[in-house]
Amino acid sequence: MTFLTAATGLYCALRCHLAPGTTREERHLDASTALKGLSMAAMALPFGAGRAVPELLWPVVLVPAALWSASGVLRSSVHRRHRIEHTVGHLAMLYMAVAMYSRVSSSAEMAGMPDMAAVQGPAWLTAVLMLFFATASAVSCTRLFIPAAARTGSGDLLWAPQVKEACHLVLGISMFTMLLTL
Repeated sequence: MTFLTAATGLYCALRCHLAPGTTREERHLDASTALKGLSMAAMALPFGAGRAVPELLWPVVLVPAALWSASGVLRSSVHRRHRIEHTVGHLAMLYMAVAMYSRVSSSAEMAGMPDMAAVQGPAWLTAVLMLFFATASAVSCTRLFIPAAARTGSGDLLWAPQVKEACHLVLGISMFTMLLTL
């Protein structure tokens, strides 16, 4: 999962700068997807290496990204589904970071105490976020099979709209999986 989310983030960063014929709004979405993918990769590093990221970096990076995505929902009707998904995604990443650091500090302070549920986040919120990302992944999956007549773009396979949807699918499934581990 770490490799897939990192590759997705890097692809979207490249897409943001190199994809032909993209609008400014699409580049902003690609930058947001790149940030989400690379953040997920950092958080999902094996053996707890994701906790090496300074705790305060998560809110400094993710809160402005969430606000920017949310303002895009209000500013424009174009790409609204992706903007909502990005807003919820950035906030869910922040939620997971808080839970991850809470679990670390709590386990260090309360070694041997059985009540770890208090630091894992509310189960209902985790369930709602899991449902959101499962639904978003299903929508992305169906959009992968757009008929050839409906496709737009330069015809270049690297920048095809289906590759972008595959990125959303990878990130949605990965987000679901990360929430499952909370």
